Amino acid sequence: MGEVALRFLQMGLEATKGTPVNATRILMARVTNANFNKPREFVEEDRGTLVGASRFIAGVNDYSFSIEAAGANYQQLPMLFSTCVKGDVSPTTINTTAYRYTFTPQTTAAGDDLDSATVEFGDDSQEFESEYCEGTGFTLGFDTLTAGQAAPVKVTVNYLTQSLASNTKTAALSVPTVDTILATGANFYLGATSTAFGSLAEVTGHLRSFALDYQNGLGRKIFVGDGKTYSNIGRGRRVVTFTGTVEGDSTGVTRFVEWDTDTEKRMRLRFQGPIISGSSPATVYKLTIDGRIVFTSFDPIGAEDTNTVFAFGGRFLPDSTISDADIQFEIVNDQTGL
Repeated sequence: MGEVALRFLQMGLEATKGTPVNATRILMARVTNANFNKPREFVEEDRGTLVGASRFIAGVNDYSFSIEAAGANYQQLPMLFSTCVKGDVSPTTINTTAYRYTFTPQTTAAGDDLDSATVEFGDDSQEFESEYCEGTGFTLGFDTLTAGQAAPVKVTVNYLTQSLASNTKTAALSVPTVDTILATGANFYLGATSTAFGSLAEVTGHLRSFALDYQNGLGRKIFVGDGKTYSNIGRGRRVVTFTGTVEGDSTGVTRFVEWDTDTEKRMRLRFQGPIISGSSPATVYKLTIDGRIVFTSFDPIGAEDTNTVFAFGGRFLPDSTISDADIQFEIVNDQTGL
């Protein structure tokens, strides 16, 4: 039958940015949107010939790719968040075998505070390795919920990387057991900015889809002496936005009024999974997204049965109770480390 290529994707967090490490876990995801470009500029000169160019100049490497999980899971999301939201996050133990990770992005500090990673991908007969991989942002959300279809939360993290090279795959890693984050296990809470996140009232019966777009403004720095790779990463201003659809009842009118009057709100979107084995008292897998928001768009787009369906958009704003950050992520799983 000839060669059979079995694709794989695995990652390890680097102790020193740009210094490669062996992968520590297989990622239940795939590499997409690869852009491994090494620019070359061809110089036209008067050389008494019909050949357009006889030499070229190689530019600075422009390498990027995405890691896409069509079914995000509670066990591996912290590792991805450490490379694009907040690095060096240690979990706290809750209820024996459950662990809580809190990712609060920085606000006033300058520079790069993310973990970098070595990413290995390819197939079992040839491997590519990228170092100094950091996420420039991610999208996370779920499609419109409908009967007869699965409802996984999808996540795509966009990475830039310093290098692309062939190497030897880290061997003997086991395929992990993971728990998929499902939109059907979610709760949506909304309320006034004076209400604590944990006391927000649940909005039931109308959220149908949601998508979060997190862009952290990373920028590669090229200095004299760097050669054809970057040596540092700078940080621009972060922008976190969201879109979604809601259906029916009087809450649709309420959302319209809040958009029309520029009313800031606090929101919590919480996904819950099964009970973590051995946790006492029982604790479930959990992903919680907290933030202060303002609606930036609100439009009736159609009807479902006899209900009006509305599309909305918004942006996250700083909130004093989460260290003046614009958003905060909390993940509870059964993993003792990233």
